[in-house]
Amino acid sequence: MSPTIRDVAAAAGVSITTVSHVLSGQGRISEQTRQRVARAAADLGYQASVHAQQLVTRRSRTLAIQLANSVDATSACALVPNSDYFLEVLNGAAEAASKRSYALLLAPTDADLDRLNAFAVDGAILVDPRGDEPFFATGWCRDRPLVTVGRPMAAPCPVQVVVDNDLVAAARLMLDHLADNGYERPAMITTDTRRSYAADLVAGYTGWLEERGLEPVVVEIDEPPTAEGTAEALGRLLDRPVRPDAVFTTSENLALGVLHEARRRRLAVPGGLGICSAVDSGSLRLVSPQVTGMFVHPREVGGRAATALMDLVEGVDGGPHRIEVPVRLNARESTAR
Repeated sequence: MSPTIRDVAAAAGVSITTVSHVLSGQGRISEQTRQRVARAAADLGYQASVHAQQLVTRRSRTLAIQLANSVDATSACALVPNSDYFLEVLNGAAEAASKRSYALLLAPTDADLDRLNAFAVDGAILVDPRGDEPFFATGWCRDRPLVTVGRPMAAPCPVQVVVDNDLVAAARLMLDHLADNGYERPAMITTDTRRSYAADLVAGYTGWLEERGLEPVVVEIDEPPTAEGTAEALGRLLDRPVRPDAVFTTSENLALGVLHEARRRRLAVPGGLGICSAVDSGSLRLVSPQVTGMFVHPREVGGRAATALMDLVEGVDGGPHRIEVPVRLNARESTAR
């Protein structure tokens, strides 16, 4: 027979009301009592009813998450971009939500917020928003907690928590790596610089070159990026009077597109052209040569975003703040001159 809340109360030596308050996060309970109740519940294998928690807290325990970046809403794959990064962000968010008995609802980029409201969503995570998404345009963000991965650059209302990497520093780290390997004329290919991740990478790239008296060369293409758009961007770089000897891209799909076009042009990599990506993924290790990438810990990013949102929903509010997740450079053959 499964243990009940009465069993937990008896084991902890407290009232049923106290146990209820501890499990729902309500009431003024001392930390010592909270820990005693938590230990008793764990020892007995007690699991609170999610439905009961919903009734007590008047919360649905449902979170929405939207992947705003590089999704073609007219395609058959309008929910998740073709990218390991976004899948891992989702995995991290879902894992963190599950541990605290929350459900995670994946919202398309053209989500009807009136329909979303029917789920009584407690809050939302937006991944790589610009600030013009419906969650901002309708004022939804003023009524419920909102956490973003990457800061929205044009949002009409403040965001309580932003989870991000220091991508300005990440860009500089990648360029130091290129310089250490003998590259002297790195160029950059990026998508929409109205998104903070692209804007920060371009800022880091531009600042690094200008400090050394070099000319920044940035080509911006439409999102979602296509093989044709990436090939055209590389062609524009290679047609310059002084050709770049390396290309730094803001995503793994762009890097793979550059590699494909370099092969088509019979351009040696890394000898004739170094290629690297600001986002690492498994796909960069499945090609030859393997492509250098920046690992930005996407599963941790998703987990920390979901945890921050659940804390806001439950009233644990430390004020607006930024959570920074570290990066790691994974050097591979594509930049190993």
